[in-house]
Amino acid sequence: MASPLERYAELKTAADATYAGWRTPQRPRIDVAIDTSSLANGARATRDAIEANISERNAVVDLGRVHGYGMQWLHPLVTITFPDGASVVYGPVRAEHAALIVDIATGAKPATSTLAIGTIAGERAGIPSLREHPFFALEPKTGRRLIHRLGFTDPENLDHYIATGGYHAAARMLDRHQSPAQVRQELIDSALGGRGGGNFPAGTKWNFLATAPGEEHYVICNADEGDPGAWVNRVIMEGDPHLLIEGLIIAAYATGSKGGFIYIRDEYPLAIARMEQAVRQAQEAGLLGEGVFGTEMNFELRVIRGAGAYVCGEETGLISSIQDSRGMPRVKPPFPAGAGVFMKPSNVNNVETYANAPMVIEHGAQWYLEYGTERMRGTRLFSFSGDIQRVGFMEIPFGVPLGGVIEACGGMLPGLQLKAIQSGGPLGSMLPAREVPNLSMENAPFSALDALMGGGGIVFLSDRICTIHMAEMFTQFVEEESCGRCTTCHGGNQRQTEIIRRTIAGEGRHEDRHNLALIDRTLQFSNCVHGQFSPKIVRNTLRFFSDEYERHSAGRTCDALECEGLIRFRITNQGDPRLAEAQDICPVAAITGTPGRRTLDEAACIRCGACTDVAPNAIVREAKPATPRLVALS
Repeated sequence: MASPLERYAELKTAADATYAGWRTPQRPRIDVAIDTSSLANGARATRDAIEANISERNAVVDLGRVHGYGMQWLHPLVTITFPDGASVVYGPVRAEHAALIVDIATGAKPATSTLAIGTIAGERAGIPSLREHPFFALEPKTGRRLIHRLGFTDPENLDHYIATGGYHAAARMLDRHQSPAQVRQELIDSALGGRGGGNFPAGTKWNFLATAPGEEHYVICNADEGDPGAWVNRVIMEGDPHLLIEGLIIAAYATGSKGGFIYIRDEYPLAIARMEQAVRQAQEAGLLGEGVFGTEMNFELRVIRGAGAYVCGEETGLISSIQDSRGMPRVKPPFPAGAGVFMKPSNVNNVETYANAPMVIEHGAQWYLEYGTERMRGTRLFSFSGDIQRVGFMEIPFGVPLGGVIEACGGMLPGLQLKAIQSGGPLGSMLPAREVPNLSMENAPFSALDALMGGGGIVFLSDRICTIHMAEMFTQFVEEESCGRCTTCHGGNQRQTEIIRRTIAGEGRHEDRHNLALIDRTLQFSNCVHGQFSPKIVRNTLRFFSDEYERHSAGRTCDALECEGLIRFRITNQGDPRLAEAQDICPVAAITGTPGRRTLDEAACIRCGACTDVAPNAIVREAKPATPRLVALS
């Protein structure tokens, strides 16, 4: 019987031939980046237009797909790979650029188009390496680690993964190279921490499951990535799905698990589709199911479509949802390692944690320790968005200064100043720009400010943003997403939302700050972290943006002109021809009258801003005149 490494060698021989033909094609190939971000920016229309152009001209060009390289602000991205193996990335490539892209691929026009961004393989005169782009200045100089396949493989092709070294770590492990205990120790030695935000040592967590009683153990991947501005888990599932599967195989072997689940949020349809396809491919290749790599190891893996609830991101809420129960976090203990899915011992880690395991097993703990800080080792994915010039994701070592990140992202949009950063999602934090020099990309500096770095998403907010309005958005969200198990969380967040809403409506009270602090203390007695962390953003707002809060509550003014109860809209130019269009689109018919004599009913206006979007030179958004406060006489 062939050993796991012998079986792997057979797979790799065939995969190498397939991949070599893809990397150095006989004729040019145009690869359109197909991922959620690119699709949102029109990649489907771009691909259809290129395909139609190739067909109409009967051009000798192939059409393929890759995952985006991280430069989301330039989507849709297209990569042209020439027969000599040189690959050039272009963007943003719209449908109207289809003929130009086909001309470049066929050699009818030079590769040095104005759309050219850089080369990712080989050379082309006049085109720099993509790695020289300032956006990637903070990434490891030796190259990416976790996402090194992105842009260089078709994420839906198993052969591409195997040809680039995929599944070798699992095959060597199963070839009696390492025992389950040795695998867990390797992870402990690497200091690989949970990438969901807590940084709890993955190897130690796996030890809990391995030593749990019984033989029915499960490994669970938490891919319910729900924080705004965070899409790093999605990148791995859409761009390198087999990496996650290999990580789960390693975890299953190390913990004695025969079953596993990948719980993916419902809002990630492409990630779900690619993970399901990858699972089928792995099963057909003998990498999953009965006799993994021809060994006695059995491991069944299922993809579970999420229930659409934010609270399912909490591990026990996720477990409840997998069981087709209502997604409500359980009271701990028992912890999942003792009683998880179906009340059997289980381990829950997020996507990036499992995805790092193959690298650790393949290269060893010392290799993994080359990057990072004493507290947090290795590299991690971060997604950066908001009012910055370059929105995207990058893989950087822990400890990189946040100020350097802003520089790599091109700074703020023209005319805007950084006001705050939001990290960790609705349960995370909001910190002022003045704290940026004190922050680096690891947990400790954030924790010192009673904040969270979170799961990898940082949103940069400019001075056009009102922090009180932002706080209201998050308090509303955590109230709505409370599972309702404990009155402390559900009722407390209702009261918190009411106070913030009243403040932005211009009805703030003197006692509100005291009451918010009281609600904060009470919420700490909630059953799970959803309730316990839910007041953190309001707490940050009262601490770091106190003056702005007081201007809303006492002064009743909103500097950013965002809070509905503190602003009004007023017609200033009756002669603007677009005023008629603004009148037509007003959802509540607040604008009435005839040309030259139109009026805006302030009482009917809902402050949606549609009219100023259409006719900015005719209608202004301005501060509402302050209403004198009544003072009670003693």
